[in-house]
Amino acid sequence: MVGWQARIAAVLFAGFSVVSAAIFHADFSNQNQMIHFMKNVSIAGGFLFLIVHGAGTYSLDSRKKAHQR
Repeated sequence: MVGWQARIAAVLFAGFSVVSAAIFHADFSNQNQMIHFMKNVSIAGGFLFLIVHGAGTYSLDSRKKAHQR
């Protein structure tokens, strides 16, 4: 929420989202399960975006990096 260790948390949450999709929503013949599977994959994609770009300018990680320079 404040951007502390955001990339590490995003890796963990993306992994959790993909694993939970594979375990709990693997019945692709059921349309409802397929919708929930795709929802979890989309959430994982959002976390991948956070991994690549970081938490942003106003995060604690950004302030820590600027302070170390």
